[in-house]
Amino acid sequence: MSTTPPSDAPGADPIDEAEARLLAAISAVETRLGQLSSRMGEAEGDARAARHADEDRARLAEQLDAARSSEAELAEAAQEASAALAGAMTELKAAIAGAGLADGGPDDLLAGDRG
Repeated sequence: MSTTPPSDAPGADPIDEAEARLLAAISAVETRLGQLSSRMGEAEGDARAARHADEDRARLAEQLDAARSSEAELAEAAQEASAALAGAMTELKAAIAGAGLADGGPDDLLAGDRG
């Protein structure tokens, strides 16, 4: 219960009552400021997390672009290697056919070099 006598009580001091109301209002403001400060801290944390997520997204997008570029370069190199191997196989087959060794095995190639 309140220790301050009601305003219509014979011994009530209006200054004491005003002081009590002022202290109660200050306390309510301080409580509300504490709540707002807590909410602001949470909002700042959320904003930092959003910035980090944006930075991560940008970094991942750059890495993905680099990986796609590397993939394209590797695919092109693989096609060039495949074409070079096909050309070498064609030349080798032509050389074997030209030497008359089409039916022979590797030993015939070596024998052809000796003879």
